[in-house]
Amino acid sequence: MQKSSRWWLASVLVVLLLGGVLLLDFSSLRAPPAVFSGVVVHLSPSSSNCQPVVSAQAQAGCTLQNGTRAITLKMVGDVRPLRPFELRLILPETAHAQAVEASVDFVMVGMDMGINRYTLLKQADGNFVGKVILPVCSIGRSDWVAKLSVVVGLSGSGAQEMWMADVPFTAEASVGGHD
Repeated sequence: MQKSSRWWLASVLVVLLLGGVLLLDFSSLRAPPAVFSGVVVHLSPSSSNCQPVVSAQAQAGCTLQNGTRAITLKMVGDVRPLRPFELRLILPETAHAQAVEASVDFVMVGMDMGINRYTLLKQADGNFVGKVILPVCSIGRSDWVAKLSVVVGLSGSGAQEMWMADVPFTAEASVGGHD
């Protein structure tokens, strides 16, 4: 009886230890989020007809601006969940040399779709491009918001601006459900 009691007690202690480890918050081990200390500038659509995707084959762009600051967003390819497509951010020529980094986050209003952030790569022409993939919504929604951000250095001062814009769009539905 003595051995079975010790075995049972050891089993309970192992289960409690594993449960405690699973309940720990390891978030402090992750790198802290980068803090942006510059000026944030919000860009708005230059027209009310700013819909970058209306069908899978559409390649129309959407231009967002605030004064001389501007971003044109283009989605190229088959814009459907689980299909890679190309996302392009076209900047004014005056910003090509100063643009430092760009990213896009895909969110769905009122729905937690997890983290869908892509860092876009700066091209030789000064614009940014990336291959991106939309996740599948379990209830079949296809209304998305592309949250764009571009960090631009200000000439001579060492300061930076972050140009931000939210672009709602509708992706084509998946063929045959969740392909």
